Amino acid sequence: MKIIWVCFILASLLSKIYAQIDNLYIPVTINAPLFKNNKCKELQIGSKINNYGLHINFAGQSKSKILIFSIQQNNGNIKFDPLNFNEYYIQGQDKHLIQTYPTKMLYCELGVGYNLNMNKQKLSFLSGVGQQFLNKNTRYFIQLDFGKENKLINVGVSLRGNYAKIQNQSFFTLEPLIQGKVKIWKLRIVNQFEYCIAINKGNDYMKPVFTIGLEFIL
Repeated sequence: MKIIWVCFILASLLSKIYAQIDNLYIPVTINAPLFKNNKCKELQIGSKINNYGLHINFAGQSKSKILIFSIQQNNGNIKFDPLNFNEYYIQGQDKHLIQTYPTKMLYCELGVGYNLNMNKQKLSFLSGVGQQFLNKNTRYFIQLDFGKENKLINVGVSLRGNYAKIQNQSFFTLEPLIQGKVKIWKLRIVNQFEYCIAINKGNDYMKPVFTIGLEFIL
């Protein structure tokens, strides 16, 4: 897992070259690994894109213990919105604390968890912390993953709860996710759809996040 710590340190150093911009909450691709259930060692390395930016994820399992690490970034020029979500959410951006449009960002997160052994079903619990470096804020999360697998596909649902301090406000979000992973040898074709739902007194709203990508299993 040394590579994960090296990436985290490098991301922290790189973040210092960016200027701070308006503080908004930016949804990220949820790292929901859905490991094998036989408590074997497994490492997942993935690259994905969503309607906010590029995402690189690492997830490791040893027996029932889980460690995840993710980086998501956008240099300001990455625009991936095949379902035209941004067109639907133009109104209200000035008062919403969740960013609608792709913007410059750099986000890193680290989490730990536990994977239960349930035959062909998957159930795991995760918790951790993430840092947005450009529009600076820190978020804390807990996550529940549930899924099933067969020889060709993994399917699952996740629910993540996040807490962050945004513009001096305590800001909570819920992020329900549905995910499918098609297996091709050691490759996984990943397709995810989630909503980032603001739990903000007097001003509730939600933003969609659509993600596709590849993972390689070691």
